[in-house]
Amino acid sequence: MLKKYWGTGMLSRLILFWSIILFGLISTLTNAHGIKPAIVEYQSSNGLIEINLTINAELFLSGIDASQFVDTTNAPEAKIYDQLRLLDAKELESRIKNSESTLKEKLYLKVDKELLPLNLDKISVEITDTKENVRMTRISYKTTLPINSQQVTFSWEKELGPLIFRNLSPEITDGKFTSKWLKAGEETDPIFLNSPRKNSSRVVLSAIQQGIKHIIPDGLDHILFVLGLFFFSYKIVPLLSQVTVFTLAHSVTLILGSLGYISLPPALVETVIAASIVWIGLENVVRTKLNFSRIGVIFCFGLLHGLGFASMFTQIGLEGSDYLLNLFSFNIGVEIGQVIVLIPFILAGTILSRLSLYRLVIAIPASIIIAIVGIKMFIDRVI
Repeated sequence: MLKKYWGTGMLSRLILFWSIILFGLISTLTNAHGIKPAIVEYQSSNGLIEINLTINAELFLSGIDASQFVDTTNAPEAKIYDQLRLLDAKELESRIKNSESTLKEKLYLKVDKELLPLNLDKISVEITDTKENVRMTRISYKTTLPINSQQVTFSWEKELGPLIFRNLSPEITDGKFTSKWLKAGEETDPIFLNSPRKNSSRVVLSAIQQGIKHIIPDGLDHILFVLGLFFFSYKIVPLLSQVTVFTLAHSVTLILGSLGYISLPPALVETVIAASIVWIGLENVVRTKLNFSRIGVIFCFGLLHGLGFASMFTQIGLEGSDYLLNLFSFNIGVEIGQVIVLIPFILAGTILSRLSLYRLVIAIPASIIIAIVGIKMFIDRVI
């Protein structure tokens, strides 16, 4: 039955597919409840430290545990959060000032492993349409470095969620900032005061590591898509053809998206990526030979996956320091991640392919599972 309807022509399949996608995109474009990572900027100069937080203040005030949710609608405090989003900027700023001491207790700036007190400098609430966008608030703290301090670290309570930590100290970084993605509750590496900036090889290795991490363990959607290519055919030529087209496509949009030439709402991109997993999984069931239409679909989906990579590259803040070096190193990391995923499956495929019923008992069931997981991802990203 599936083959009967799925195989009635590329045009009819595309119409059905994009009709479903359109419904999902309408929902995601009106969803302003996604949890964005906070940005923490550190700067030290002439014995002073400045910490600037760019956070979703309503998230903190509502008490939502940002380490447990990716969308506020799923949190028990969702109604409180929505009420806070209705406040104007002045009223929200007043609420933040009243709760600022509680927030400060969750911030851990350590100098030589000793906590350093933070002094509130200013609060600035973003003016935006809260019905369509997440409103971000900038909170600045200042403090004085003790004499002869050697190193600084920063972390905050896990419930505040993941963050992007940026070191903007010119005397430490030669005028270029460094940036790192931190998991919820994770502490930064030590910032050695008055020490030379990381050399280029460490910058490259750090960006490659972030690229690999975006695939393993964070990129389940990308892993499923690549495995969908493998289960279509374990043979080298078809597999290499598909992976090469996918790689070329996502590399193009990773670069163009990171440079700002292409931009789509992240929610839209993530929803279509989930749908691409469904498409690839189902097509594996009904198609046995690689043809131009399959290659074309993979290329198109690769372009969208590349925008997903670009969004992550921008979020983790690597774009600000040694920009092109970081960009290409991150892309290399993504490709390494894909290879790491494929190698064990290729090795297993060379053995299991000897089974006469390999496609029936392994490739098709695996593809169906991939499609089912993709459907679950699609629903989660739409609702």
